[in-house]
Amino acid sequence: MQDKKIFDLLTKEYTLKLVITKQDIEFLKEVRTKVLLPAYEKYTHIEDIDKFLYNQDDKQSFIYILIHNETQKPVGTIRMFFINDKSPIKQLPMQMYGGVDDIDEYTKHKPICEISRLALIKDLPKHQTLSALSLRTSLTMGLFVALGINIFLYPYQYIFSIMEPALFRIIRKHGVLFDPIGKSVDYFGPRIPHAIQRDTLIYKSKPIIGYITLYYLKNLALNPNEFIEYINNHPYIDKDDILINKLIEIINNNPDITVDGLLETTS
Repeated sequence: MQDKKIFDLLTKEYTLKLVITKQDIEFLKEVRTKVLLPAYEKYTHIEDIDKFLYNQDDKQSFIYILIHNETQKPVGTIRMFFINDKSPIKQLPMQMYGGVDDIDEYTKHKPICEISRLALIKDLPKHQTLSALSLRTSLTMGLFVALGINIFLYPYQYIFSIMEPALFRIIRKHGVLFDPIGKSVDYFGPRIPHAIQRDTLIYKSKPIIGYITLYYLKNLALNPNEFIEYINNHPYIDKDDILINKLIEIINNNPDITVDGLLETTS
């Protein structure tokens, strides 16, 4: 029953959307202004706020926003910064800004990505049955579904994140088993660099994450035009590396495919 409640929350009450349009970018900036800007300003002065809210790193990323359907307001965001052979930036944000080093063993095979700039607003719409804490926890995991969508479409070797202990505990409860790969660093508070292999993330996460991911992948396969145009026009992505055409073929041939079935055909 709890899984059904979370599924409905993240598919009927809220929607994950890839940031593509100008309006999407404005929604992204809105969330970052509410959440990330004040959090970072506790530790440093942000001289160029416009650049902080959207910059070159974002252009080398897949970014998702979480929309509350009833109000059509953005409530959260997550970014997958990627590195491949075409991308101009060749270091992860945790290396460039967080002082993380000695991870060449993990980063030598491309493509790779780092989860960063996860944000969820404080003043969430009140939920009828979920407590405020349960709602925040569920929506945080909902943002990680965006990662599930992305890694199905783009076969990363490793996924990285430099995270605070509280976030690590939340995602670990849902089977997202990141491993620490370095010592704690002071990056806007104490954070530890982590990494996880794509297959581990796909196969070890709790089933509810897979069910919600499959829901969004099926919708994408049925309505792929905006995504395909985005990939075709992206300067840092080779469209042949993205598995969208394979996904469309699989879903069209088997619209009732299960999570396990999709895993078998895309592994």
